[in-house]
Amino acid sequence: MADPGSAGAGTHPNAAAGPKDATTPQDQPGSPSSLGTEATASNNLGREKTNTAVPEPDQDEAQGDGAPEKPKQPGLVSRILTKLGLDVGTLMTMFKGSLPPTIAIAMYQATPVASYFTLLGYLVPVVSILGLAVLPRGKFLMNFLLNVLAVCFGAAMAMLTLWSAIKARENTTPSGSNPALPGYNSSQSAVCGVWLFFHIWLGNVVRAKLPAFNLPVIIYSILVNVAATNGAYMTTMAYAYGFVQQLMTAMLVALALALGVNLFVFPISSRLVVFKEFAGTIGLLRRTVSLQKAYLISLESEDMFAPVTRTTTAALEEGKKPRLTKEERAARALQEAGGRLRELSGKLHADIPFAKRDFAWGKLDAKDIGHFFTLIRNVYIPVLGMMTMIDIFKRVSERRGWAHTSDLPDEVIAEKEREKRIWNEVMKQMHEPFEILSQAIDQGLEHAGICLEILPRPKQAAKPNVDVEARGEKIAPGDPALAQVIDKKIETFNARRGEILRTWVKEQSFNPRAEEFDIPSPLSDSPEGREHDQVQLYIVLYMENLMHTSGKAVQDLVAFADKKVADGTMSRNRLIAPGYHRLRKWFKAIISSEDSSAEQSPDLTETSNTIVIFGDGYNHKKDPEHLPPATAWERFGNGLRQISTFFGSEESVFGFRVACATMTIGIIAFLKDTQHFFQEQRLVWAMIIIAIGMTMTSGQSVFGFLCRVAGTVVAMVCSLIIWYIVNGRPAGAIVFLWFFTFIGYYFFLKYPRFIPAVMIIIVTQVLIIGYELQTLKIGLEAAERTGQPFYPTYLLGPYRLACVAGGSLVAFFWTIFPSPLTDRTWLRRDLSATLYLVANYYGVISSTLRTNLDGTAGNIDTPGTPAHHLHRIGRKIFGKVMMLIPSMSQHSEWQKWEPTIGGKFPREAYDDIILRSTRIMAYLTLISHALLYPTTTALSQGLETRTSSERPTSACPSVTSSPDREWLDALAKVLNTFTLTHHTILSTLTLLSNSLLSGQSLPPFLPLPKPYELTRRLMRLGHSEHFNPPREYEDDIDGSRIRLVDSRTGVENSYSHEYGHKRAESGATTSPHAKAAADLLDPKNIEQPGYTEFAVLQVCTTLVCDDLSGLVRAVSGLVGVVDFSFRYEQSEESIVSAEHNKGKGKVE
Repeated sequence: MADPGSAGAGTHPNAAAGPKDATTPQDQPGSPSSLGTEATASNNLGREKTNTAVPEPDQDEAQGDGAPEKPKQPGLVSRILTKLGLDVGTLMTMFKGSLPPTIAIAMYQATPVASYFTLLGYLVPVVSILGLAVLPRGKFLMNFLLNVLAVCFGAAMAMLTLWSAIKARENTTPSGSNPALPGYNSSQSAVCGVWLFFHIWLGNVVRAKLPAFNLPVIIYSILVNVAATNGAYMTTMAYAYGFVQQLMTAMLVALALALGVNLFVFPISSRLVVFKEFAGTIGLLRRTVSLQKAYLISLESEDMFAPVTRTTTAALEEGKKPRLTKEERAARALQEAGGRLRELSGKLHADIPFAKRDFAWGKLDAKDIGHFFTLIRNVYIPVLGMMTMIDIFKRVSERRGWAHTSDLPDEVIAEKEREKRIWNEVMKQMHEPFEILSQAIDQGLEHAGICLEILPRPKQAAKPNVDVEARGEKIAPGDPALAQVIDKKIETFNARRGEILRTWVKEQSFNPRAEEFDIPSPLSDSPEGREHDQVQLYIVLYMENLMHTSGKAVQDLVAFADKKVADGTMSRNRLIAPGYHRLRKWFKAIISSEDSSAEQSPDLTETSNTIVIFGDGYNHKKDPEHLPPATAWERFGNGLRQISTFFGSEESVFGFRVACATMTIGIIAFLKDTQHFFQEQRLVWAMIIIAIGMTMTSGQSVFGFLCRVAGTVVAMVCSLIIWYIVNGRPAGAIVFLWFFTFIGYYFFLKYPRFIPAVMIIIVTQVLIIGYELQTLKIGLEAAERTGQPFYPTYLLGPYRLACVAGGSLVAFFWTIFPSPLTDRTWLRRDLSATLYLVANYYGVISSTLRTNLDGTAGNIDTPGTPAHHLHRIGRKIFGKVMMLIPSMSQHSEWQKWEPTIGGKFPREAYDDIILRSTRIMAYLTLISHALLYPTTTALSQGLETRTSSERPTSACPSVTSSPDREWLDALAKVLNTFTLTHHTILSTLTLLSNSLLSGQSLPPFLPLPKPYELTRRLMRLGHSEHFNPPREYEDDIDGSRIRLVDSRTGVENSYSHEYGHKRAESGATTSPHAKAAADLLDPKNIEQPGYTEFAVLQVCTTLVCDDLSGLVRAVSGLVGVVDFSFRYEQSEESIVSAEHNKGKGKVE
């Protein structure tokens, strides 16, 4: 599918709320938990570049560097730098991050600067750190604008607060007294306290609701904290105005420093980050294809159904681990590469929107970047799909009981050996075609990367990269003629595909009727044997479809690259700026808690004189307690209800918690007896720690508390070293402070999990050293003017530690009091939302399949058609799931830090649900991709394949010409007699989602589809004279018919209703489609449009069903089952005891 920029689907209580979680790293550049992903973007510049040339040794001929010289052994320094990951990109980013606070502190040594900022100079380096100059330009500019907005709005609110406080002082001063005289005023302090509570609550509601405002709200909180706590002393508006102006200027100067460093010191654009991620994706794709080839080679001789390890007697005697089979080693290497590719594609999915909005002087514009991303995604979806062969063979082995051969009967072992021999021969026959395809994919990816300047062009003196034609012509990637060579290789591959099928047929029994057709049909004696043969055919076609689709996708990618070169796009640079539409969409995304929403009401679109009514899945979630408003007064009432909903929301509760935590310490500043103590001990920093460290979930709060305390201890030690190693001299202290900050950013980049600790270390160092340098500059008398005594460094460090520990402890207390929102609860809700979105995704695919079969889908590129709407909905659902997956993984890690009271947390069950739901989403993506990009090339040898100009870019079976729709029409007619499997899958996924969300038990029986159930029914229908519907339509107890009722109307399903009348009239009737069904699955139809897609659908649906069964087991283990049955069980001891006591009674 695609990036989530289009219309929405069905809603779920947490489907939209999940991605906005504070721990979601992808779309929110301001969230602290996301800083690792974003700050390492420039770090990727060095690392991802190495991923662009990762072929296996056996692919050297495909890479074309000839016989490479033996590389020199790296030296000790190089090995250390490589071990630490200190490449050029990392060092540049470390230096870039350390500059803003260093410049701010050095700038304060100038007398004009020091005389202006006086005691607020420490805020400049602190806020410059929070400005995050290390972010790529697109994300930084977004953050910068929001930060400036927060500072300006905070300054206005601070002035309002101080004006109200001073007016309260004036109105409560006794007549005859001068309100300008200093002194404590309870009304003034109370007003400041109330305003501070409101500011903190409001800011954190916005922070929780809109994660993009996370850092801006922290800066806003610092501003209002400082203003409100100092406001209790102010007596005149002139002083208040000057103070706020000074405070705002300090923060704006800090943000300006971060802006200058980001734009002029090693500037890194979001486009550059995306291009490097593109390069890494190309490299990982080439490596994955190479490993896939190695895996298929291992299947030529290995037993793909055997256990993953082999244990020898010698190994058991020596106590060694059992060695892995060759097939398992290849499979593990392939899965590892696939995992890295998925991770990188997730980063791309998140970074693409920022690259599209970036200003640049370059060649590819936003549309080009988006189109290239779509094309590269079309390559990695089928390439990653090939990895499912590992799951397929494993599940076949488990389903047939072949995992352990020690206690299997001889006939089962013989059956397994027969199946193994068939697949060994198929894989041998697949070797040469896949070798041709892998070369074409490798060359095409490199060619596209070179033409679009994503990969570096090889040096002119180097030998050509690859012998691209058997005739000996040397055409390197980047040459315009390479596209024709790749097309020829794909044509050669398509011509060889039929040999794989003939090899499979040769290994089967032959059908006597096969002489009538070009391809013989296998025939087994038993229904089970026929089913196994049909499943083998499906898997063969499934693999061929993935290989064909990946080759076609590479052709499209090469064609796009050549087009950009031919039309002059790559010949010169030009100014690239986002348009009005893109900026408007960006602004809406910032102020919205979710992506662009779906239509408010069902669309009525007239297509071919037919009214298309879209279902409830396209609308917002309904309110079960209120009907949709029909009048203006009812709509006004809905608006009023939103007010109470807002104040009762989780975001409002979180803001209330943060405000209470802040006032726990802030109240000291507003009481007469403790006001001076607050100033003397600098407790405002404890309030700032609360603003920085307060989180919504308890697990993250515990981890953050430990990180901040440990980080402050480290910062205190580092500050003592920085200050005393140079004997307190400003020049030396600034240099050492820069060096320690520079080192700190290494951990910031390499260990994103510990970003809270690293940020505290850097900020605390800057505060301690900055305060000492500030005192040296302005003098001791000026430093103590506000009542804060001067502390030397060895005392100031422990005071800072106490403030941080106290603030973190208060934040932790208010996170869990009065009741905590645990990461375990959030994980469960995210899982529920994911299952619900997967159910929606499956519903979209089922509707797409149905409209394709009926021929009513229309053109996917025409707005308003069902195909276009379904595609947009699917893209948005896919994007939401992509954002929820990292959120679930993070909550799964955070929950480790939550104290367990009572039974243990069932993490294995939750991890199993995450894994299975992710796999189901991957299988559904393969189905969607197969429907969107069908196989149109005939499989029989000698049939001409279509040229690249004839390949539709967005075709689907529904738009095929009418003569080619015969098989599809026959399939559609037969499917109309069955209750579709998607009803049960969709219902089960939705039920599991609701059960996880509410904690309610599952029903004792769920209608789970069987693997290849549709194939089984078609075969049963085709090999019998009468159509007897399966037993699942009858109740097990009384034999009565089970009704299938439409949830929307309460009306019985049309098929079950019609079938009931037919059965009442004449038991078993002859199906009108029995003859058509007899030929539907015959291999002679594999050339028909839609047959291969049907095979992909059957294989992927079976994989979905297997994981769905596992989901039911895992969820039922968590929430239980509604079961009131009972049974009697007696052990032998109880029976003996009963007989022994027989005849004994109570003696009166």
